[in-house]
Amino acid sequence: MTEPIPSIRASRLFSLLDDSIDAVLVCNSREPYYDDNFRYLTDAQGGVFEGDCALITRRGVTILTSLLEERIAKKTGARVITYESQEQFKSKLESLLKGKEIIGICPDRMTLSMLKLIRKHAKGVRLRDVSRQLKKCRMIKDEIEISRIRKAAVIASKVAEAIPEVVEIGMTERQAAAEVDFLVRSYGADDVAFNTIVAFGPASSLPHYQPGDRKLRKGSTALFDFGAKYMNYRSDITRTYFTRPLDPKMETIYNIVLRAQSEAIRRVRAGTRAKTIDFAARKIIEDAGFGKHFIHSTGHGLGISTHDPGQISKRSKDVLRENMVFTIEPGIYLPGKGGVRIEDDVIVRKDSAWVITKASREISFI
Repeated sequence: MTEPIPSIRASRLFSLLDDSIDAVLVCNSREPYYDDNFRYLTDAQGGVFEGDCALITRRGVTILTSLLEERIAKKTGARVITYESQEQFKSKLESLLKGKEIIGICPDRMTLSMLKLIRKHAKGVRLRDVSRQLKKCRMIKDEIEISRIRKAAVIASKVAEAIPEVVEIGMTERQAAAEVDFLVRSYGADDVAFNTIVAFGPASSLPHYQPGDRKLRKGSTALFDFGAKYMNYRSDITRTYFTRPLDPKMETIYNIVLRAQSEAIRRVRAGTRAKTIDFAARKIIEDAGFGKHFIHSTGHGLGISTHDPGQISKRSKDVLRENMVFTIEPGIYLPGKGGVRIEDDVIVRKDSAWVITKASREISFI
């Protein structure tokens, strides 16, 4: 019989904790204050699990949930305890914590009200921050995680290839974003990975722009940043397209960004310091005279969250290990003119990067 994923995740986590910790408690508060560690440790597919908790011990995972999510919770293979009221929730949480001396929590993922509730119903229990160990646990992906991220990357790549065919001059950013979201689901995703970014013309100089009513015009830049969510895991891809006639300056910028990204990807391998990769991309952009217009890190971790633990930045202390997953996404942004970003997802291998987003990186026209 195959071991349930929650049990596998529990074993992995406790291999990183010291023996004094009896259990780890992860809790979702009310929307939007959910703890992504809950999904990671339970592998629950679907449901909301608002206000619910999971207790992780060396023997496995127990999910404390309302009747609303009971059937979804049971599909995980974890032990499931249900409650019908907040009073029952508090009583059953207290029973779960009884006899425990030290419990690990993630305070940066927990609301103050939830922390107060835990302290009230875990009298005599010492709480210890295990955020660092959970981040470390999540950074190296197992085969199941990699297969899901790869599927999400395949979907996003297909959408990126289709964009020049479905987006037209005269379409608004909102309309273009709707087309992308439709394709993401049509190609097999459970959902989009995050709110799709579509930015036309000067708006493409804003890295986290919100699509509006701006229309795509001739001689324009069209930046699309989106991803697919598949079985809780995500992809994240950015492609910058153009409409004819191509602005010579934007063509120059595109080629600089492409060279920077290619060099960064070339540097990815196990044992490399993350900041070395950032430096490689940043140096190409700086040497071309656009250093001050590269205003973010070169990449971030990717997995159950779009911004999973790990970062490719000049301040990062991370050292790459096999089966870590990152984005590589340098960009140049000229206020009032436009921006270019090219983003791909890579899996770290012993001697190289495995690029899992396969859409063309050559200049493409809408």
